[in-house]
Amino acid sequence: MEATALSSGFNPLIKRKDHRFPRSYAQRKSLSLIQFDSKERSFGLKNSKLEGSIAITRRGLSFKTNVFEQAHSVTGDCSFDEARDKTRSLVAEDKIGVLLLNLGGPETLNDVQPFLYNLFADPDIIRLPRPFQFLQGTIAKFISVVRAPKSKEGYAAIGGGSPLRKITDEQADAIRMALQAKNVAANVYVGMRYWYPFTEEAVQQIKKDKITRLVVLPLYPQYSISTTGSSIRVLQDLFRKDPYLAGVPVAIIQSWYQRRGYVNSMADLIEKELQTFSDPKEVMIFFSAHGVPVSYVENAGDPYQKQMEECIDLIMEELKARGVLNDHKLAYQSRVGPVQWLKPYTDEVLVDLGKSGVKSLLAVPVSFVSEHIETLEEIDMEYRELALESGVENWGRVPALGLTPSFITDLADSVIESLPSAEAMSNPNAVLSEDSESSDAFSYIVKMFFGSILAFVLLLSPKMFHAFRNL
Repeated sequence: MEATALSSGFNPLIKRKDHRFPRSYAQRKSLSLIQFDSKERSFGLKNSKLEGSIAITRRGLSFKTNVFEQAHSVTGDCSFDEARDKTRSLVAEDKIGVLLLNLGGPETLNDVQPFLYNLFADPDIIRLPRPFQFLQGTIAKFISVVRAPKSKEGYAAIGGGSPLRKITDEQADAIRMALQAKNVAANVYVGMRYWYPFTEEAVQQIKKDKITRLVVLPLYPQYSISTTGSSIRVLQDLFRKDPYLAGVPVAIIQSWYQRRGYVNSMADLIEKELQTFSDPKEVMIFFSAHGVPVSYVENAGDPYQKQMEECIDLIMEELKARGVLNDHKLAYQSRVGPVQWLKPYTDEVLVDLGKSGVKSLLAVPVSFVSEHIETLEEIDMEYRELALESGVENWGRVPALGLTPSFITDLADSVIESLPSAEAMSNPNAVLSEDSESSDAFSYIVKMFFGSILAFVLLLSPKMFHAFRNL
């Protein structure tokens, strides 16, 4: 499934918090992110400057990313009008490109197993300790084969494949036209992380088209190291290795849940769906977000949970300003594997709400901007059935934002605002001495030897096989 097994966080032996990586590896994988400062835009929350930073670690790779302490727009130290004026001069000088990043999904049932392999082969999804990283491909193959039959059932239930590519292509066309309406000519590309068209394909087309200024727009409202972070890592690697791409100014919009256009668009859809109930005021607004393992937040500094909670606050503040005073609840779906995920869990909350007397419920897929298996099968089928069995009598679901005009317009605005801040990617620690590389060689060989023996035992154990089977 596109994200049913996302961020499984398999970590059988060593807690990442205490694990130490060889210096040479961490230096070799140093990542430089292109970010731009943000100007606050109040949505009813107290304004504050960007404060501190959170260290995000990935397999010995460490980088820092500013985390929004309160809501603000992605505009730099200038107004939208000023950003627009700067953009006009850039448009005259540069060939503009916009790269939309998304997860990807199997388009046929035959694609399911190789798609799952790509998913689990990502070191940002299954995060193995250093001694076990050479097993990434083997573990990915094992899980994908075991998991494929169950995943195929889900995709068969929604028509035999994921609609994500088609919808994302349509969003790309809509953003291109929205930019054109604002007198910004741009090529808009789609890069999927785990299926066609892969990010690598999109980057090659960007180079072929001789793009001279690029905005990277992940289609994830909130930042997570397992979604936006993983795709950015791939981009940085690709740009670092190519002399032409290394010189292209790039702006990365790392999250945009706090943007007025996004918040208003979500509020519009919720308000509209509430009117389909006989008594809108009695409806529980139920936000269901994709979960991540707790270890991502606590050990790796993933800002996803914090941003998700802020996102819900902003949406509810907007609804309250419109006179919509319904109760609401946030829960996390799609947990898999033997590790602890963010709570509360969607399935458990639905049961509790039904038993507590909630009769009308409106499900809101808050972390998804396109319809795919998590909305069409997991929410519309599995969770709906569970809610009705638990006592809920009236069920509704807010559609994903998709091609909502206000949403598309706001994404186009975010591109315009970020263009002036684009900078060339860099990697100051790319060159290492042979001594630093060889200093850890003996230690690595010893760890690999003993790690192989222990991993072999683990993979053959009945308990571990059962855990993988139920991913």
